[in-house]
Amino acid sequence: MTSAPVLDMRQLRAEGTPWPAMERLVVSGEYVQLFRSVLVRRTALDDPDARAAAILRVLPPGGAVCRDTAAWLHGVDVRAPGLHLRPPSLQCVVPHGTARVRRPGQRCWIADLPDADIGFVRGVPTTTPARTSLDLARYAPRYLALAALDAYTHQGDVDLTALARRAHAMHGARNIARARLVLELCDPAAESAGESWLRLRLFEAGLPRPEAQISIRDDRGREVYRLDMGFRDARVGVEYDGETFHRATIQQRMADERRRDDLERRFGWTVIGVHREDVLGRGNALERAVGDLIGFEGIVMARQEW
Repeated sequence: MTSAPVLDMRQLRAEGTPWPAMERLVVSGEYVQLFRSVLVRRTALDDPDARAAAILRVLPPGGAVCRDTAAWLHGVDVRAPGLHLRPPSLQCVVPHGTARVRRPGQRCWIADLPDADIGFVRGVPTTTPARTSLDLARYAPRYLALAALDAYTHQGDVDLTALARRAHAMHGARNIARARLVLELCDPAAESAGESWLRLRLFEAGLPRPEAQISIRDDRGREVYRLDMGFRDARVGVEYDGETFHRATIQQRMADERRRDDLERRFGWTVIGVHREDVLGRGNALERAVGDLIGFEGIVMARQEW
C-alpha cells in the first residue's frame, strides 16, 4: 500500500485493498482518520497542503469550506480552547438547489453562495475572509466570533467598515443583530484570542470599554511597556496571561510579577493578569476586581450566552 500523505479509503477499497489492511494503518498510529473516508499520515497532520488535499476528497461538488474550517485554512483558528489540538471537522456550505451532504465528521449548510464570496486556499474552494467573518459573527459562539474578527482585521484581511455596511444591508437576516454587535466590539489592535475574550467579558459585565494596547512610556518618550488593555484615567491595566508564554514555567510567572511591580512603582499603574479560567469560567471575581479598581459600580453579574 502507498505511503502517500493522504489516502482515500473509498479509492483504496475500489482498488481491492481489504478493510483490515486500512484499519491496521490507523491502529499502528501511522495514519489518522481525518474524515470518515480519508486518512492522513500522522507526520503530515500539520502540513497545510495535506489538510487541503484531505478536504478536497470530501467537499461536496459546488460547495465551499466555511465557518471554523474556512478560518482555519485562512490561518485563524477560532475553535474552543483545547480543540486546536485535534484535527478540524469539515464545515461547508452548498448553494440553494444543491442537496446537503450528511456524513459523520462533516457539517453542511445550504445558503446563498455568490462567486464574490468564494476564494481558493491551496486549491480548496473557501468562503472569503469577509464572508467567513460574517458567518461566524452570525452563528458561532460570541467569544469565538469576536476572536476571529479581531484576528482577520488585525491581519488586514477584512475591512471592518465595509463588513459593517454589508451587515447593515442584511436587514431581517437570521442572527444579523448578534453579528452587528460582534462587529461593534471588534478591535483590530487585539493581538490574541485571549485579549478578545477578555474584552468581551468586561463589556458583558457592563464595564466601560477598555483601551487596547496601551503604551507606557518613560520621561524621554520611549516605550517601556505595552499593556493588553486598560483604563487610562484610572491607571488600571488588565492583561490576558496565556498558558504558553505566561504560565508554562515558574520563571515566566516571576517575570510577570516583576514587570507589574515595576509598572506600579515607576508609573503608578495597577495591572492584573487573568487566565483562561477567569475569562471563560462562570465566576464573577474578574468583573468585581476590575470594577473595584476603576471605581465602577454598575457591574452586571449575569453571564450572557457566548
